[in-house]
Amino acid sequence: MIPILHLRQGTELYGADRAVLALSASTPWPYLPIVGAIGRPGVRDALAEEARRRGLAAVRFDSASRFDLRCARAIARVARERGVRLLHAHDFKALFVALVAGLLARVPVVATFHGDTRTTAAIRAYELVARILGNFTRGVAAVSRALERRLRRWVRIAPVAFVPNGLPQSAPISEVERRAARAKFGLRDAYCIALIGRLAPEKGHRVLFESARAIGATLLVAGDGPLRDELREAAQGLDVRFLGYLEDAREVFAAADVIAIPSLTEGLPLTALEALALGRCVVASAVGELPELLAGGAGVLVPPGNTAALCEALQSTRDETYRARIEEKARVRARRYGVAAMAGAYASLYGRALSGSISSR
Repeated sequence: MIPILHLRQGTELYGADRAVLALSASTPWPYLPIVGAIGRPGVRDALAEEARRRGLAAVRFDSASRFDLRCARAIARVARERGVRLLHAHDFKALFVALVAGLLARVPVVATFHGDTRTTAAIRAYELVARILGNFTRGVAAVSRALERRLRRWVRIAPVAFVPNGLPQSAPISEVERRAARAKFGLRDAYCIALIGRLAPEKGHRVLFESARAIGATLLVAGDGPLRDELREAAQGLDVRFLGYLEDAREVFAAADVIAIPSLTEGLPLTALEALALGRCVVASAVGELPELLAGGAGVLVPPGNTAALCEALQSTRDETYRARIEEKARVRARRYGVAAMAGAYASLYGRALSGSISSR
């Protein structure tokens, strides 16, 4: 067996975290995944907890700062103890500590870029540094073609590949399940729009709120994040139910008529893949991999940040017949994004990284 240590920071299970778990659970032989969760001391570690619940090997690494050499040394120590052959970083901080740990333990590194946020000047600087650091890996994966193109402008030494996220098959939502979920949220006959994701600037919550003022819909907002208080204030006068962070949002998918993804920037959001697999109607910004995912009527696309266009799209999806056509195409489209294809692509990336090949560029 060839142990692969995944590294990811974070305190809750959002899209990239669930992608790491899906990949780890489906990685083919001879690779043995280990989930490494990086978190602040004393803060709950949802990623490692969920990995263990799923029967995956998991390790927690405490880190008190963004550039934490002590954390890198701890990762190097675990890599040596467990015979890790490859480190797989899944965010900027993880990439930094992985490269240092890789030097200490003499283990190569690969990285997945799940998407840029570009919310502040500091974050934009970190994201730029991460692209430069990609040159010191044995391979870089981008979850969207747009992100792949951006990375190729900066990553000139390591190979760059497009590897879309994938999900295991989900049981379809039944009508009984849908009625029960709507009753739980007290929706009755209301037109319901759900937004599932971190409460952060790049997710476009305010765009949805402004669009919803002319629609008269009920909004279900699942997630937590730095804009929690600001968004509650921005939602004044709207019928918005803030549900907080949910480890399982299936009931929200079931209750909603439409899943809105009004993001200003994205990679390939797992929320979109989950919605399509469950046969839900998605209205989303045309960013990242979403135009390809929703092409051909598998969803509705609008320009990012355009409240008028989003409002018009959400008005059109009130029509149940129109939604039903979209939902049928959505289920078909989701079959292209299975977890086996994602795992196979990463197995190829691992093989090239361990052989030292860069011929895939």
